[in-house]
Amino acid sequence: MTDLNSTRPLFSIIVPTFNEEQLLPCLLESVRRQTFQDYEIIVADDRSTDLTRKIALRYGARVITNSGIGEYPSRNMAAKIAYGSVLVFTGADTLLPRNLLSSVAAKFGRDPGLAGIYCPTYPYDAALWAKIEYTLWYTLTTLLYWITREANASTAFFAMKTELFRETGGFHPTAFADSSFSRQLSRNYKIRPCLDMMIFVSGRRTKMGIAAFNRYHLAMIMSVVFKFFRASRWLRAENEYRIALHTRSKHRKRDSPKN
Repeated sequence: MTDLNSTRPLFSIIVPTFNEEQLLPCLLESVRRQTFQDYEIIVADDRSTDLTRKIALRYGARVITNSGIGEYPSRNMAAKIAYGSVLVFTGADTLLPRNLLSSVAAKFGRDPGLAGIYCPTYPYDAALWAKIEYTLWYTLTTLLYWITREANASTAFFAMKTELFRETGGFHPTAFADSSFSRQLSRNYKIRPCLDMMIFVSGRRTKMGIAAFNRYHLAMIMSVVFKFFRASRWLRAENEYRIALHTRSKHRKRDSPKN
């Protein structure tokens, strides 16, 4: 981990928490084992009543305390005090592949125009139906990205340039703020999926059962798939092509010499 007294880190890893003593050590251990060590960790804690804060401090994290403001406002608060030039948003129930930060640093280094990167997630301890659904979901959203060039990031892992995040005001305090924020940004900036890495998350979101889980995510699915597709650049381009083709055909008929 970078000594902040001597230099500023490349990455600021931001983790919102509330009573995460069971899962937080696994995340922080996966961070500590990264091959790339130029980072700081900021834990934005929502007044946990368990050992979350002590665990975070033991791993060298900076800990800020919020008071019931919720996940996305907590992420915004942490971003305001971050030293890193790239913010890495993740969750307490996440496991990061050992080479992840190294890979992300290389991608930002190769492409100065790159504004953000996100990765697909996989629930390592979920039921089979949930693992299949996660796989299908990220296959669909990746396909939509290649069609529309609009991102659908999750804060299980979402890395973006600090300056841009602050300039654009950060996450709105709404459901699925990460997805909507990344879609909005990608209309003007390069936000790309990182398909050579998989982020592992706990399956706790799926333990409500298949019906409740899908009902909970119905709004996001409708927003991403339907509204997203109707406003896609590909669809607009296709419509413009058909209009232009039809116009040229009419012009040809009008301009063609009479027999």
